[in-house]
Amino acid sequence: MIRLCIFDMGGVVIRNHNVTPQLMAWLGRQENSFAEIDSRLADAIHRHGRGEISEKEIWDLYTLCTGERPPDSQQSLFGKFFTPRLHDPTLRILEQLKSSGMRIVCGTNVIDSHYKIHLRNGDYAVFDEVYPSHLMGISKPDPEFYRRIHESEQVQPEEVFFTDDLKENVEAASLIGVHAVLYTCAEDLLQQLISLKILDERNTKTVSGE
Repeated sequence: MIRLCIFDMGGVVIRNHNVTPQLMAWLGRQENSFAEIDSRLADAIHRHGRGEISEKEIWDLYTLCTGERPPDSQQSLFGKFFTPRLHDPTLRILEQLKSSGMRIVCGTNVIDSHYKIHLRNGDYAVFDEVYPSHLMGISKPDPEFYRRIHESEQVQPEEVFFTDDLKENVEAASLIGVHAVLYTCAEDLLQQLISLKILDERNTKTVSGE
């Protein structure tokens, strides 16, 4: 029996979350990602997402790798173009789960500046709890990420439903016994929840607006 549903944030509950293209253009770069500039920068961003290093340390490394210092800004550069938008069809599913009595939490790989913007916007309001990687000190797809949530929520893996738009995160959760499914769209997610009897089809409203 499923007692807990864990949802990824970016690409599932929100859209318009990828700031890299705008940030690269603002920096005057021709590359499409930090990894294309230097693999050390990609690794640093992952470490920042686990709360191991600060954003300033990333930009210091950027200067070391490129010989360029980014323009001064009074705000986080990673947060400069971050304008997430809640995805209404998925949000309606979350609200139906809550109405049915299901506990729903967010398990998200997130950096500090984006987390603060989500908090300010009230984007996490629908969730009973949020488990952000930068405060946990660990990120998906590390199995320990899921185990810590299970321990905190006092549930067993087989009592958990999880969805994410990244295949590697879904596979990692599946390997430890979680009912994990790849998110493609809200309609498919709704059918997955019905097939697992997490939602009762007789009392479930359809979603639309993908």
